[in-house]
Amino acid sequence: MTIGIIGTGSIAADIVDGLHADGDGPAIYLSPRNARIANDLASRHPDVHVCADNQSVVDAAPLILLAVRPADVREALAGLRVPGDRVVISAVAGWSVEALGTQLDADVTIVRSIPLPAVRQRRGITALHPAHPIAEELFDRLGGTLVVDEPTTFDALSAATASISSYLHYLDTVADWIAGQGMDSRAAEGYVRSMFAGVSTSLADRSTGLSELGRAHETPGGNNEALRARWFNAENRAALGEALEHIRQRVAASTSEWAR
Repeated sequence: MTIGIIGTGSIAADIVDGLHADGDGPAIYLSPRNARIANDLASRHPDVHVCADNQSVVDAAPLILLAVRPADVREALAGLRVPGDRVVISAVAGWSVEALGTQLDADVTIVRSIPLPAVRQRRGITALHPAHPIAEELFDRLGGTLVVDEPTTFDALSAATASISSYLHYLDTVADWIAGQGMDSRAAEGYVRSMFAGVSTSLADRSTGLSELGRAHETPGGNNEALRARWFNAENRAALGEALEHIRQRVAASTSEWAR
């Protein structure tokens, strides 16, 4: 599998490092736009090469990963000559298969994807739409795939990724509260990191449901249960659901906007 990547940002770096985690990854050709990240990846992995431009990436690889910002898609694809035998996997939020096909102006296979940072450790499940064996093979190497048939469901998964920074801010708020009780802020943050690192390990056991896992960390009448009941009550739970729905509608709106 030879891969070309247009857009060398953080998610592209996670994918490259994940594919080469065992020291024997595929040949990868990178676009030169983010020279610092691209050159760093090439210096660490012998099979990773930096190309002169995006067309050179397309010419070098039958499988193309598009990983630019939504606003940069038109510029990145402008003037590219993409042969019909290429498979383009898009990691761009908000751009539908149809909209990308219009920009490419070529009859090529396009698959949407939502790679997560955990692909670096080969533990990220990547959502794909529509199904495609080559895309599935790629991301199965990085932790697994979740094929989604309906674009609306794919948009919901995309919206759900917006919860990542809120989770981290939640941890930061807990650490700030501890610091407010008289502890050094860095020590408080280190304690919170250690506390939730252990919980993250338990998430790897997919045989245990999330609600069951939550109950396993509570003692009836204990402090975990008391805090959860006081803070994460039905009202706050509904508010989170409403916020996620707002993001889903925003994702759907952006998909329509980029299609114009």
